Amino acid sequence: MNEIYKTKAEEIVPKLFERKVDAKRCVYFEKDEKAPFSTKVVDVPEIKEVFQKGDSITLDFGEHLVGKLSFKMESVQGHIGEPIRLKFRFGEIPMELTRDFSTYDGWISGSWLQEEIVNVDFPETVTLPRRYCFRFMEVTVLETVQKVKLSDFSVMHITSADTENAEKVTIIDEELAEIDRVSAKTLEDCMQSVYEDGPKRDRRLWSGDFRLQALSDYYLFKNYDLVKRCLYLFAACLTDGKYLPSCLYYYPELWSKKGSGFMDYAFLYTVAVGEYFEHSKDVNTVRELFPIVKSQMDIAIDNLSDGILTIPEDSNGFIDWADDLKKILPTHGVFLYALEKNIELAKSLGETDVADKWEETLTKSRKAAYELFFDGEKFVNPKEDNQYAVHNQVWMILGGVTGEDEGRMVLGKAFLSKDSIKPVSPYMHHYVLEAMIKLNMFDEAKAYIKDYWGGMIKLGADTFWEVYVPGDLAVSPYRDALINSFCHAWSCTPSYFIRKYLNK
Repeated sequence: MNEIYKTKAEEIVPKLFERKVDAKRCVYFEKDEKAPFSTKVVDVPEIKEVFQKGDSITLDFGEHLVGKLSFKMESVQGHIGEPIRLKFRFGEIPMELTRDFSTYDGWISGSWLQEEIVNVDFPETVTLPRRYCFRFMEVTVLETVQKVKLSDFSVMHITSADTENAEKVTIIDEELAEIDRVSAKTLEDCMQSVYEDGPKRDRRLWSGDFRLQALSDYYLFKNYDLVKRCLYLFAACLTDGKYLPSCLYYYPELWSKKGSGFMDYAFLYTVAVGEYFEHSKDVNTVRELFPIVKSQMDIAIDNLSDGILTIPEDSNGFIDWADDLKKILPTHGVFLYALEKNIELAKSLGETDVADKWEETLTKSRKAAYELFFDGEKFVNPKEDNQYAVHNQVWMILGGVTGEDEGRMVLGKAFLSKDSIKPVSPYMHHYVLEAMIKLNMFDEAKAYIKDYWGGMIKLGADTFWEVYVPGDLAVSPYRDALINSFCHAWSCTPSYFIRKYLNK
């Protein structure tokens, strides 16, 4: 642990803004095959307040929230002589509360599913100690020998996003304006003491997610200190000679897995350093972090084979959740993308010798990639069974291996082909959009955002999801969609694209 970087990060603890939100209505759920996730939300005319054993209600708070739940319990029939046992379940979307959590069959811990059994001994206002992430809440009275009154359900919503002073932009296109609103809400709910990947599950700082969150934050809340804090936290966790860890825990103490993480995430961390400099003009911080940038580029450069990136045994690339996606080709593209951006950063800092060395490597590695991977119609890797994937075309475009006309051709063919692997996560769809912007496909990018992110809104999303495959809502990288995050950091970037490129 680098204590200097760690101390600098700990000196930048963000202010958390609080907002009390009351339950808005009482609902129940009906099975409806035509509704999203086959679940229809139905209003109940009045919110029930008097309960006996076995009674249950479901409340809708009207928006996605992150915070602590409070409620009031009162006696109806005199003295309460024994604990009242209540069960709470929380859901970001209605589907979660239609499932018995005991049926969960995923490969990550079911303890992330949000439910609690609470014993209340006396009539009082109760605040549950844990933080929850939800819009819908179900409460069931498990044990009582008399009637009790439950009321005043509210949440103290928390975020480090200063929403009152957010950047105000008039977006003429109404559909894009709504997508921008939901993007901003997604980022807001993931902004806590760090940029969390998802406030429901994991609650970690991931460098790949963080880079995308920071991009949108520059155009929404401008919380430069939070970006700076996260850059220092990763720098504190560097192991010499290794790629940066992909994620870290910051509470109750800073911790990350020793050794290397995802190579592409390490490269994208270095890009985030340059983008922070571009927006904040904070040259002192960036000079302190430049040795981290250099170390990550040099590890990759020292392990090139005939100009092509090699992937060590203790690391790999993430790229996307797509099943069986092979990673060498797209990860090489991420390396080229980062190297080009870091050449500009090195020049800005006066590191001309470093920039010259990297420029020479970039030219050679681009040439090697074109000669090895391009078959005249698409980018494939002969050493990876010539696997055809949209991801490969995107990262060769972003890595500068192909020009505009050829880039449009390979990207269009890959999306139209029934044989190519398509993106699964909004994370990868972000980079599709970046490629479109680089190719000056602004109209196509606008349509893409409306189709993909707008598709989630049409399905009822009030924050954007971790995974979305149109036409197949059961997709989950964890084998069970019940555990999916329905407010996820890497899904917030439409605001970045709309505000920087598409609001014209």
